[in-house]
Amino acid sequence: MERPQYITRLVIVIFTLLLTMQSGFSQSTTYRDSIYKAYSRGKMHKWYELMQTCEKNVNENNLEEQLELISYYYGYTAWLIGAEKYDTAEDYIEKSEQIIDKLLDQSPKNATLLAYKGAYIAFTIGISKFKAVYLGPKSMRYINESIELDPENIQGNIEKGNSMYYRPAVFGGDKTEAIEYYVKAVKSFEKQGLVVNNWMYINTMTALGQAYEATDQIQLAKLCYEKIIRIFPNFMWVEDELYPDMLKRNNL
Repeated sequence: MERPQYITRLVIVIFTLLLTMQSGFSQSTTYRDSIYKAYSRGKMHKWYELMQTCEKNVNENNLEEQLELISYYYGYTAWLIGAEKYDTAEDYIEKSEQIIDKLLDQSPKNATLLAYKGAYIAFTIGISKFKAVYLGPKSMRYINESIELDPENIQGNIEKGNSMYYRPAVFGGDKTEAIEYYVKAVKSFEKQGLVVNNWMYINTMTALGQAYEATDQIQLAKLCYEKIIRIFPNFMWVEDELYPDMLKRNNL
């Protein structure tokens, strides 16, 4: 049976190409559970349907609702790039950046918006690798500004962790440092009660588990994956692939 494609995997691809939400992060229960179910099973057609419904109903005067829609565009755009559906991905990058830029005009110091701005610039690099030379530093400036404004911001820490993990060391990458940012994001999710059926939380937890394993912290990786399985027993990628493969590789 063909393995479902997970958004986590595709976000990884994007940040591999990048060589060079505390406040505001929320997902309403209207879409959160259904989006999580689509994510956990790799059913992106369901994700698309839910995203379209959210898009039609979003209140343009409500910051939280617009951030929610941006987060769904974010996940879908990553999937499109990984599936090499670049034309459609560019459409969603443009739609997202229009919303983000408008909101940044109103709130230029919003750390979550700045982190998303950096992430969407990185998506453009995912489509056109040759743009990494000049867009990579621009992406990092937004992400770094997000962290400077709010060191505990969820999205800022996620994007900083991704950039540190997937950039080569010669370009400033550091997998051990990436773990620190992932841990901060996870703790913020948990402190704010943004855990149950939250695709972005489990996405970050999975990245943390992989980072532990990549830095030979096998017991911490094992505990991280086991925590995911305990909280999200239907998340197929970790339960059926990452966790058993890690046990086998390390004779556990």
